[in-house]
Amino acid sequence: MNVDRLRIRRAAYVATALGVLALVVAGPLDRLLLGTFICIGLGLGWLNAHLTWRFATHTIRSELPNKQALLASAGVRLAGLTAISVLVALLARPNGVGIFFGLACFQVILVLHTVLPEWKAMRQLS
Repeated sequence: MNVDRLRIRRAAYVATALGVLALVVAGPLDRLLLGTFICIGLGLGWLNAHLTWRFATHTIRSELPNKQALLASAGVRLAGLTAISVLVALLARPNGVGIFFGLACFQVILVLHTVLPEWKAMRQLS
């Protein structure tokens, strides 16, 4: 199994646990909809990371890697993700902003799952 794919899978497990925690905390506070939108944001973050990984590996493995296609794919994906998030946040005010919190949390989780193993490896080399 590819290391990057394993990191995305581990990040998904952490995001799932964080989503359950958000629902458990939001329920008694009578903000279950906020917790639901946080979970949706975590899911959208995972979907974005997964699609990014798939398209990047497909592009790299092709005979003629096209940097413009990779850039266009990222732009379309991020524009779509932003449009969906803004639409949800506006239509489901005030709880809809949880989608942004979920997206941000997933990015932090993914960065930590990427950076920490590399940092540990660098420390062992020193």
